Amino acid sequence: MSELVDFERVESTHTQAERNRLMAHVVQLYSLTTERVNPELLAVYDDVLVRLADLVEEEALAFVANKLAPLAKAPRGMVRKLAHEPIQVARPLLEKSPLLSDDDLTQIVEEKGFDHMDAIAGRAKLSSQVSAALVEHGNSPVKVKLASNEGAEFSDASYVKLVKDSREDEKLQNSLADRDDLPASVVKALVDVASAAVRDKLVRHGRSEVAERLNEAAGLAAERLSNEQWLSHYDFDLAHRTVSMALRKQPVSEASVFAQARAGKFPEAVVMFALCAGVSLEEAKHWTVRADPKPFLIVCKAMGFSADTVGAFLRLGPWLRRLDRDQRGAAMHAFDTMDRPMAEQIFSEWKKKQISRAA
Repeated sequence: MSELVDFERVESTHTQAERNRLMAHVVQLYSLTTERVNPELLAVYDDVLVRLADLVEEEALAFVANKLAPLAKAPRGMVRKLAHEPIQVARPLLEKSPLLSDDDLTQIVEEKGFDHMDAIAGRAKLSSQVSAALVEHGNSPVKVKLASNEGAEFSDASYVKLVKDSREDEKLQNSLADRDDLPASVVKALVDVASAAVRDKLVRHGRSEVAERLNEAAGLAAERLSNEQWLSHYDFDLAHRTVSMALRKQPVSEASVFAQARAGKFPEAVVMFALCAGVSLEEAKHWTVRADPKPFLIVCKAMGFSADTVGAFLRLGPWLRRLDRDQRGAAMHAFDTMDRPMAEQIFSEWKKKQISRAA
């Protein structure tokens, strides 16, 4: 067929309308004979269509794209070429063509705009590779459409990013909540960021993880409230001013933390501890009052604090009444046997998460 088409003559003597009609005739002929086309003839059709594509208008290309989109056997070179054209041409192929590979689709996502991504997000089947590209590069409407696509597969990393992106996007929360294949860990993470309406939807879907996560949240809230009641007995503003004046003479160190704790000065010791650990005073306050002192022990081990400093804190402030002798003994044993490199890693990861949240 390629020998039957004189491309130079077509380009030099045919009108634009005649070129468009020639393209239409070729693709119509192919669509009528597709089941009988052998590989050699398929390659000929591909060559002719690709060469004609440079000689016709967008309307003719759109006609070809619509003809080729549903075909399981079509000139792949032409399909790939049209998939990179403006969305008016590319959409049917991006939405339907089975000849576009995951690599083809990923490349289009990375190189084209949101309209092309929107078309891809609606495909009947999407691999986790293509979904990951859409999650990385797509805007909110693309992600909402993708999350609503029951034929889309997601990696754990993609789910994590979608949940993070949904914090201020209730439409995306709703799309995620409607999925029946959400892993339990994703449901729990979604509950943490979801609106009340989306949480109700998750409950109506019968997700046991929701009730579990809500119970955890309620328990944490109750503990936080209890901690606030204990902390309300201390003047941390005054303690902060006192410590600030003292630090004009010498820098903060474990020795200064220990001195305040041994003297029974709870708020001053907490302020010193916060400065020494490089954490906010609010975090330090709750670490040094909660019924389970494990977070405090991890931070102390990560910073290389001695057992004397830890022991002084466990007999200080609210812990003097909240912890009995056996609980203090168990806490000291846990601190003594704790692996320092592991504690350093845990504390480092916690700091990274705090920085990420602040950003």
